[in-house]
Amino acid sequence: MGDGVPTERIRNVVLLGHGGVGKTSLAEGLLAASGEGAKRGGVLDVEPEERERGHSLGLGVGTVRWRDHKLNILDTPGSPDAVGDAYPALTAADAAIFVIDAAAGVQPQHDELWDACARLGLPRVVVLNKLDKYNAAYQANIDALQERYGKPLAPVHMPMGVGTEFTGVIDLLHATAVQRVEGLRTQVPVPAERNEQAGRNRELLVEAIVEQDDDLLVRYLDGDVPETGELARCFAQGVASGGFFPVLCASAAEDIGVRLLADFIVEECPSPADRAARIGADSPTAAYVAKTLSDPYVGRITVLRVLAGRLSGDDVLAVQRTGDRIRVRQLFSLTGREQTPVGAVPAGDIVAVAKLENVATGDVLSAGPPVSVETIAAPEPFHRVAVEPATAGDEEKLSTALARTAEEDPSLRVEREDETGQLIVRAYGPLHVAVALARMERKFGVRVREAPLRIPYRETLKGPGSGVGKHVKQSGGHGQYGIAQVEVEPLPRDSGFAFEDRIVGGVIPRQFISSVEKGVVEAMAQGVLAGFPVVDARVRLVDGKHHSVDSSDMAFQVAGALAFRAAAQDAGLSLLEPIMELEVTIPDELTGDVMGDLSARRGRIQGTEAAGPGHTTVRALVPQSELTSFVPELRSLTSGTGQVMMRYDHHDECPEHLAKAVVAQATEQG
Repeated sequence: MGDGVPTERIRNVVLLGHGGVGKTSLAEGLLAASGEGAKRGGVLDVEPEERERGHSLGLGVGTVRWRDHKLNILDTPGSPDAVGDAYPALTAADAAIFVIDAAAGVQPQHDELWDACARLGLPRVVVLNKLDKYNAAYQANIDALQERYGKPLAPVHMPMGVGTEFTGVIDLLHATAVQRVEGLRTQVPVPAERNEQAGRNRELLVEAIVEQDDDLLVRYLDGDVPETGELARCFAQGVASGGFFPVLCASAAEDIGVRLLADFIVEECPSPADRAARIGADSPTAAYVAKTLSDPYVGRITVLRVLAGRLSGDDVLAVQRTGDRIRVRQLFSLTGREQTPVGAVPAGDIVAVAKLENVATGDVLSAGPPVSVETIAAPEPFHRVAVEPATAGDEEKLSTALARTAEEDPSLRVEREDETGQLIVRAYGPLHVAVALARMERKFGVRVREAPLRIPYRETLKGPGSGVGKHVKQSGGHGQYGIAQVEVEPLPRDSGFAFEDRIVGGVIPRQFISSVEKGVVEAMAQGVLAGFPVVDARVRLVDGKHHSVDSSDMAFQVAGALAFRAAAQDAGLSLLEPIMELEVTIPDELTGDVMGDLSARRGRIQGTEAAGPGHTTVRALVPQSELTSFVPELRSLTSGTGQVMMRYDHHDECPEHLAKAVVAQATEQG
């Protein structure tokens, strides 16, 4: 792939849709149709994990020429566990193509992506794919799509038959048809048996088009149907403005409608120059990072959308997030793993660069003043697993490997939990975690395994108590001598720790008072009941004894710790469990099921509220121990439509029967 294509002849499209609808097959069909990617299968899904599971798990990039235009195709994963890659790609695209399986019908999993495109003002096109399948449907899908997305969505294509009879596509706007006969594509008149249905669908199309122009709408309402040329001009404007959503037909597997899609992208989808929000070509060079990849041979690969200016090898740009200055090396066009060197590329193009360090997905690079780029953040991941190195030899490389994996997949979160000391990976679900760990081992040679997730329980005092700690060893030579007596009482929740010195008469010298406090603090951190930290306690040092020779800082630290443990056991201890605040957004009809599920997890429903058309948000407080499987189970319960937000709220007393089980398990492990 050479360079030199002007901005006006560049088209950047992102393919969106549920897993298994045929996005990658459609993208590879475009590559094959262009003559630049003759083979099908495995061109864009290049990772072993993708081939093993049979669907995309990361962003694929393909570049083709079609009718003297350059098409940059961004193929996004559709699995709910991998959808994070789709959001950065939206900012790099100038049009979104939503792919729907004509047999499975309209699936709700990616309504949030439709809404994200709307917030970005990104034009949207729908492709009804797999019309060759025996149980495919056309009109039912058109009706369902219009019910879902409104009148601006209208058919532009109609199939000539469905299932085994799907042999061609009718262009409703121009009232022509393209049919495949014995492998050859020929333009034919609309078959007589399709005229009535084609006429009804053309009316829907014309109504949607004239809605984009007040003059045409008035004429149409007066009975004057505009000519095809007028409709075509208004049609293109409606697509580019995001006010009209055309539906096309295809079978990527049978290579029907693929070339019509390529024609449509060239003729009707906007170029980067048409997007008013984009920065001009005369501005200083700026680029947006759509994806970072780790190639086993080349190393780090960065996929850039050039926002402004002209990007060349050896350009020096500043990373706006950090202020670091980086030098761009060789530019190349990317199709799967295939890398073709290119020269300078203009504003609007998508290009790959090797070995850009300290650059992350979503970064903006600029040669001039800071550039503002509108982006849409991917949903936060809330499925939590603890990980640990499989062997001691993997421990040193673990942090670097996790950081590199998170750079490649920014929807992955890696954090160290202070109270448990565990390394936590937050992801969209079990598959997301499994793929990330497999990639870590393959690309960075680090083997990681999941560990049992430890819940950060705490202990607290039930009431007042007292205790004495004696640390006395006088068996000859320099001994150890420290005796401390303390009184304890609980403080209100989240009050912390208070230490009071009530020593009189110097029974414990002043320099050892702080030693007792250190011992108490250490004993509280180690826990008394089951090894969890003790919180919200007041400790008074009321008495003690010392020895003029044998007393020391360490002796009184030990005495303080022993005294606190004795006093805490006298007071009695209860277990506190972490409580999470949840906001779960689901379709209205699933509200009862989700509330029942949360209640079964010992959740306390705090309220519900409307969350947009047809959706409800349920707010609840739920113990963290009950949520380890909640995210994947919510996805199953809601067929992938449920969205969740969770954050720590407070600790509360654990029910006694559950606390006994936790203590018994901790004692057994400890």
